[in-house]
Amino acid sequence: MATFRDPIKSALNEYYGKLKQTVGGLTPEELLWQPAPESNHILWTAWHMARVSDRWANSTVLGGQELWIRDGWAKKLGMPEDRYGRGETADQAKKFPAISIALVLEYYDAAHAAMLAMIDALERSDMDREVYSEYRGESLNIGWILGHILTEESQHLGQVAYIRGMQRGIDG
Repeated sequence: MATFRDPIKSALNEYYGKLKQTVGGLTPEELLWQPAPESNHILWTAWHMARVSDRWANSTVLGGQELWIRDGWAKKLGMPEDRYGRGETADQAKKFPAISIALVLEYYDAAHAAMLAMIDALERSDMDREVYSEYRGESLNIGWILGHILTEESQHLGQVAYIRGMQRGIDG
């Protein structure tokens, strides 16, 4: 029997699977290519997408520590624990370390699994429950947060696909 969780998890799984397909086969140069000096590149965007899932699920909704810190992903990826991506400058994106996309996706696998487990633990009544988002400085309900995640991550997936298409063409 379908529950309120099923369409949320289906959407999360669909965009994450599509992200893996979209970055598949790209060279390190293609992953770091910026269409314009003020643009993010694919590697940065994929990393930021993982950070979004991790922070919203583990820190904001569950009130715990992000996998980024708890499981040492910041150290594994050679970045400071407070790096998230929101509000970064074009220069920061340009200087993003040339890390392995496989390692970024390994982190994202863990963040995605944590997101799905968090959703599995929710009850319908939790959708209206307010949680405090420390980095945004406001309380938000979990239903809004889940909608925001789906919207933000889908937008980022579109950016990744568009940048890939700019480099390899429509069928590339």
